Amino acid sequence: MNGFWEITRTLATEDVDMNGLWRPSGVFRAMQEAASAQCEPQGLGFDAMRTQGLAWVLTRARLSVARMPEIGQTVTVRTWPKPPQHLFFPRFFRFSVDGAEAGTASALYVQLDTRTRRMARPWLNGHTELTCDAEPALPVPGGIPALDAPARMLAREAVYSDLDINGHVNNARYLDWLCDCLDGAHHAAWSLQDALIHFSHEIRPQAQVQLALRHTDGQSVLQGAVEGTACFAIGAEWARRQA
Repeated sequence: MNGFWEITRTLATEDVDMNGLWRPSGVFRAMQEAASAQCEPQGLGFDAMRTQGLAWVLTRARLSVARMPEIGQTVTVRTWPKPPQHLFFPRFFRFSVDGAEAGTASALYVQLDTRTRRMARPWLNGHTELTCDAEPALPVPGGIPALDAPARMLAREAVYSDLDINGHVNNARYLDWLCDCLDGAHHAAWSLQDALIHFSHEIRPQAQVQLALRHTDGQSVLQGAVEGTACFAIGAEWARRQA
């Protein structure tokens, strides 16, 4: 799987938020779409993986936003892989509008055994190398810094609109969960600048999720657990909107 893969999309009303800007979860969905599109002709797409009882899942991701694209703009998403690291598959992304960079992202994928719901040994369908010569857009996602702020406890159930074809909460929905924890006044005044997500345990249908939100004006940390088992954590940095 050598070289780049690109997709383009023109942002419509269903893609943007109350400010007319691309939803952060929409960025993650575009990342998923671009990665899947590159895997498909290599025999590593959804159908081929499913015949092996496997699925690609995200375990860590980082998004850095230079400027969030607006409704009506056409966004180009470029992606490329790097060689696997043990059980992890690094992948990188660049987003641009009219040739100007809008953001970058890095991600670590693993292969999930859909029967045991555990991480699987990598299956490459005869490929010995999954890589591109381009340099990473961002470092591989690291740790989430602690935030010294009181925790606000919330609850959420994993419902129909959260779930994807792999039978668990889709990675993009976690960014929606974070944004839903913050009110309209916050989103009117601040825009997402950086997000780092760790996925440690999948969340299945109808799971009752305990959320702990720590938040200051410019930073947020959201952690989620099910029956005491940590499932995910998100660290976010926000930039104040220009008047």
